[in-house]
Amino acid sequence: MAAVGARVVVHHRVVSDPTLVLSLRLQSVAYGGRVALRDIALDIAPGEIVGIAGHVGAGKSTLALAAAGLLGKSLPAAIRGSIEHPRGGRPPAAFVFANPSTQLTELGETVEEEVAVGPENQALPSHEIRARVDAALALADATALAQRIPRELSGGELQRVSLASALALEAPLLVLDEPTAQLDPEAALRFVAAVRSLRERGVGVLIVEQNLEILAAIADRMLLLADGAVLASGAPVDVLGHTPPLDARVGGLWMSHDARVRDAVPRAPLVRIAGLISGYGTADVLRDLSLDIGNGEVVAWIGRNGAGKSTLARTIMGLVPARAGSVAVGSHELTQLPVHERARFVGLVFQDPQRQLFSRTVIDEAMFGPRTLGVARGAALAQAREALHAIGLEAREKEHPGDLAPQLQRRLAIASSLASRPEFLILDEPTAGQDAEGRASIASALELQRSRGSAAVITHDLRFAQDACDHNVTITSGHVSHIGRISVREDPPAR
Repeated sequence: MAAVGARVVVHHRVVSDPTLVLSLRLQSVAYGGRVALRDIALDIAPGEIVGIAGHVGAGKSTLALAAAGLLGKSLPAAIRGSIEHPRGGRPPAAFVFANPSTQLTELGETVEEEVAVGPENQALPSHEIRARVDAALALADATALAQRIPRELSGGELQRVSLASALALEAPLLVLDEPTAQLDPEAALRFVAAVRSLRERGVGVLIVEQNLEILAAIADRMLLLADGAVLASGAPVDVLGHTPPLDARVGGLWMSHDARVRDAVPRAPLVRIAGLISGYGTADVLRDLSLDIGNGEVVAWIGRNGAGKSTLARTIMGLVPARAGSVAVGSHELTQLPVHERARFVGLVFQDPQRQLFSRTVIDEAMFGPRTLGVARGAALAQAREALHAIGLEAREKEHPGDLAPQLQRRLAIASSLASRPEFLILDEPTAGQDAEGRASIASALELQRSRGSAAVITHDLRFAQDACDHNVTITSGHVSHIGRISVREDPPAR
């Protein structure tokens, strides 16, 4: 039985089936006094792909950590039940975290050195390490990143490196927690093909995924979790194809999407970007980029991983210095202003929300921005509550931000920025890992922002962009290559 921490009680132990890569029987998993999972039974055979879906807080990541044998090591938990990896392996399971920066060891200066860390710790011969690294990079669509510096990669590129690091371990079971959340659509399709190819190698896969179309395209069967228990199981098209959905918080496949059709009325520019050049080290990432965004507009910035979308956001905020060009919001020229002065006019919510959460309670966190900008406490409290209501967190005012699920932390970071009432708000991958309820709350927050300024959403979630944004701005190799409306086909996923 896999070690899962000191507090493990095994009940009704069954004879291990050596043909399985995972045999899991959980009566309960609890953090402190809160039960996160109950009555879960899951077996995975070699070459089988099993999907997990559920609302935010349903227990998906807890189940993934338990299946990988990490629960009780990475996180303290009281576990009643058994977790076995009958096929063994060194290690028996490899894990890819939802936040790719969590995966980085930073022991290697380049991507290929980072991917080699696992095989090196297995004390493999150098020629085998080389072969594993090359094969893992190729399978993860990351060969072109081999000589790059990990900390300079985009979120989507880091996600591919994390997958390569896990693949290089050649474990019998691969556990993936939201692996496509930061991948562009083309990279997500290549990811689907890569995971499918693992069937032929006899690798079992457990994948937590909020993109229901991808889950239906990749999984042989799935579990739908609700409030810590299994609500339904079976083929993805059967579980997710119900009308109405089995759980409205999750949504379903091929649901009709009410994309807003807005009048194409010319709007006075609020944000004006002209000839912007910026980058890292000696390399330019943005190359003479120019763009206007109208007052009252919500636009989507889309493009491949590494195209420069997040760099554009950071340059506007002043976190990456502009080498040439100008940025203005309303009547304010920002190019020469320091970051703290730009914060009066621009709000930026990062991909990793934990980087901008500082306070002890949700309400204090939402008030942090307004108070920092000099807003009186009473007014700051009103602004914070308005933002929390818009994002659907008004009932969590007294909770500690660190106790929230990552998806709720992301929504809290949006509320905190929204409460500061910037003229221009930038959200970087806000829907990553969100369920249907969370996506609707973020769309509501964007409508509030629209009423008093404009917003840009960096996203690979084209469905959300279609529903919540006026139009898309495609960024390619550091410049604007296309501006137009987004249209997502309603075809069922191909298998």
